[in-house]
Amino acid sequence: MARQTFRWREASLPDLVSVSEIQLVVHEAFPEDDHVLADRLELSPEGCFMLEVGGIAQGYVLSHPWVRRAPPSLNSMLGEIPDAADTWYIHDLALLPETRGSGAGGNVVPLLADIARSEGYRSMSLVSVNGSRGFWERQGFSVRMDERLASKLASYGEDAVYMERALT
Repeated sequence: MARQTFRWREASLPDLVSVSEIQLVVHEAFPEDDHVLADRLELSPEGCFMLEVGGIAQGYVLSHPWVRRAPPSLNSMLGEIPDAADTWYIHDLALLPETRGSGAGGNVVPLLADIARSEGYRSMSLVSVNGSRGFWERQGFSVRMDERLASKLASYGEDAVYMERALT
């Protein structure tokens, strides 16, 4: 993988097929319906990107404005961005197993931070799943859990934690 060049490009609705296929591999324990993924792509296209390696989709990121410490439930439609949105929420960063360790994941986080700053947000947030906490900590995120969040995140898996990163 180290010899191949990866490229993040803007995602759009025609990428939904690839997004759906990738998430079925990466999140097989809690996949989301295509209409939910399309909802994210339509609500905040500026925060959605596809990872290509050799011209083939190998990952994606879906992100959008949201409300701090109130992550959306899995597999749920948002419909609109809340007026009270005060953080840039990374809904999902998913890389196929053969792409992990390439640096692609860490490469897209600064891009998302720049977008968030340009939109006026002073923080980014996410729910870490599938043992990704260490990756997110290396990207400057910290765990911000409380009892209410722990209950809400139960459907995300046993290791799910809510994390935030301040933007300066």
